[in-house]
Amino acid sequence: MKEIRYILMMFIVLLLAACSSGDGEASDTRQKVPPVINIYVHSPNNPVITRGDVGEVNPINNTANESLITSLQIWVFNNGTGDLISYYSPESVDNLNETAGTASYQLSVSEAFASAAEAGNKPNVDVYVLANAASCNMTFDEKTSRDSLEAAKITSDFFGLETLTDKVPESGLPMSGVLRNVPVDGSSPVYRLQNVSLTRAVSKIRFVLCKETPAQGQENIAVSIDSIRLNAGMIPKKEYMFLETGTNANPYRVDGFYNDVAKEFGSLTDLPSCEDPLQYAYQSQNAQDYENLIAEGVAAGKLIQKGPYYLRESDKQLRGIIRYQKGGEDAKNATFEMKTAGDFSRNHTWIVYVFYSKSGLVAITVVLKDWNEHTDFHEVYNW
Repeated sequence: MKEIRYILMMFIVLLLAACSSGDGEASDTRQKVPPVINIYVHSPNNPVITRGDVGEVNPINNTANESLITSLQIWVFNNGTGDLISYYSPESVDNLNETAGTASYQLSVSEAFASAAEAGNKPNVDVYVLANAASCNMTFDEKTSRDSLEAAKITSDFFGLETLTDKVPESGLPMSGVLRNVPVDGSSPVYRLQNVSLTRAVSKIRFVLCKETPAQGQENIAVSIDSIRLNAGMIPKKEYMFLETGTNANPYRVDGFYNDVAKEFGSLTDLPSCEDPLQYAYQSQNAQDYENLIAEGVAAGKLIQKGPYYLRESDKQLRGIIRYQKGGEDAKNATFEMKTAGDFSRNHTWIVYVFYSKSGLVAITVVLKDWNEHTDFHEVYNW
């Protein structure tokens, strides 16, 4: 009997020892979890229409996929030294292309960073996020320095005026987001950074046109558009990929050189007829309703659209001239312009709505800020 008790006791001791050993291994495993920095990235899913500041709208043509993201790169640098802390480029960006347009990423950091952080020496950091770099023929990787990212520019003919970009490239529109001198929160093994929102680095312009249907018994006379021209000195030859940050930072970042000659956007032999052109003028409705109204008019053949054209941002007050002709009469000029300089900063949409009525040609400009913020309304009458 004593032998049996002894055997049972030994069995229990061995069992407890095994359990203790298992706990130790689990503890060691937990301690060996590699440190990471967690960051949330938001894609720009909605565009905006503006009349001072009015609401958000979807991309003008959902098939255009203006929010498409095909590649993503994230860099985290030590703000003080410029040294790279972490780099990550996910193999899949499916989460960013979903309706929510938000994804969480974990960037590996060194044990040395974690040790310093746990000792109270967390550095402030600079975070650069770039999407769709191929759309501007840019090639960056984990060896890219902070200075190189700061100097990165959209240049050559990418989203310029020489060859107009009238559809979203297969690689998507260029997008970027940047945080400078921000703290690192959390503790090992998971640190946290502020969220980063991507912004399209280009803006777009489109022209929407029609003429008033003649009264019963009157002849339907053709109204042709000989040219739609954007003035010289409007669109920069180079645009920085990453904006500056800070309280007084501008919503644009361009160099000081612009298109040398005016740009032609084409002609139209006749404008489609519309019983009441004013129904397509912005009239204080919410932004999405107005955008839908224009889309319905184009689909119904009551409006004709040229564009959209995706261009580098500008800090200028964009201006242009429309040369038109009614029947066999002499050609006349009508001007159009933005209300305020800087309204064509990145991620803005500019609609130039043009209609011919008894009074002559009228150009109404509507600025869509951030493709989801507000509508800036401006009329130019030309008799």
